[in-house]
Amino acid sequence: MTTVLIISPEPWEGHFVSKHHYAMELARRGHDVLFYGPPAFHNEVRLDDISVTNGRLRILHAPRVAPGLRRLPRIIRRFLEGRWLARLERLLQQRIEIIWNFENSRFFDLGFAGDRLKIYQQVDLNQDFEPDIAAATADLSIAISGPIEKRLAPVAQQLIRITHGYSPLRSRVPAPLGIDSIFAKFGAKVVLTGNLDIAYLDVELLTQLVNTNPNVQFHFVGSYATGKGLHAATASSANVAFWGKHPADALPHFLERADVLLVAYRADMHLEQLANPHKMMEYLASGRCVLATRTLEYEGRSDLVEMPTSREEYLHTFAAIIRNPLAWNTPELIARRQAFALDNSYSRQLDRIAAALGSRGRLIG
Repeated sequence: MTTVLIISPEPWEGHFVSKHHYAMELARRGHDVLFYGPPAFHNEVRLDDISVTNGRLRILHAPRVAPGLRRLPRIIRRFLEGRWLARLERLLQQRIEIIWNFENSRFFDLGFAGDRLKIYQQVDLNQDFEPDIAAATADLSIAISGPIEKRLAPVAQQLIRITHGYSPLRSRVPAPLGIDSIFAKFGAKVVLTGNLDIAYLDVELLTQLVNTNPNVQFHFVGSYATGKGLHAATASSANVAFWGKHPADALPHFLERADVLLVAYRADMHLEQLANPHKMMEYLASGRCVLATRTLEYEGRSDLVEMPTSREEYLHTFAAIIRNPLAWNTPELIARRQAFALDNSYSRQLDRIAAALGSRGRLIG
């Protein structure tokens, strides 16, 4: 059993993304995993057990190491973070063998971890505090998109590119109340999930789709501010349903009922940041047709994603799909999309990471 400390910019509670899934997969493999999200506002150090099979998963609640640590000289920063790690190991009464950091604003200088295995993974291009130091001091750096790979390549000791993963092992929760009756109202069914207030969302494009397709149902699933953004522009339309935020385990209920799944971002302005949206793998796992604005990581994959090159072509392709949804969701196409997602399960991704680490990969194998 290997003891792994995962450092995450997101807390355990809330929307599950890659660092949460890797923590779960490592625990399933029999490892002892500590998940440390944002620093606590109290001085208490606490560990909360999460129920998992085989291994162990605990959530670490701990305050920040020291105020203004990022701006201190390297020798002092490393000393303070190394002392923090030693105290944690004394509390655990065991040695932490792997530091897996998804941050570059805390613990970014992985030299504090000494000879332990050090992994740095970057999932957002705009997470841009100290990525150079993080990649340079990690034994292995992981990029989830081409632009991130390009950013880290000049400084990383070793770098691999692995796309977002998919978790086929999650336990589905009951379907949201009334979902069947609402989806059965009329017309083709369109679903878009995610943060509906995110600045990258192409509200103008989505509003145009809603207004020009009154016989199509649009289901928007995710957090939103009432009376703002997409909600302000479309909520009064009879063919729109805002479902609010739902746990990740509930999303398949929406996705599998769709005729088409939308990715609609301002890619013209934020192309590299939007190179590989996390939702894409969930979409493909449902097997349903995906219509996306330009998404670099899936360019050239017309077998998986419909990706028009202009707004006009996007509207044209959307119209073609809803005229005959079955043609875009044949058993063969559904199987191809689902197979791609399964080939990128978190278990497979962890195998790829272990292989990249060579002999040290046995620690996470």
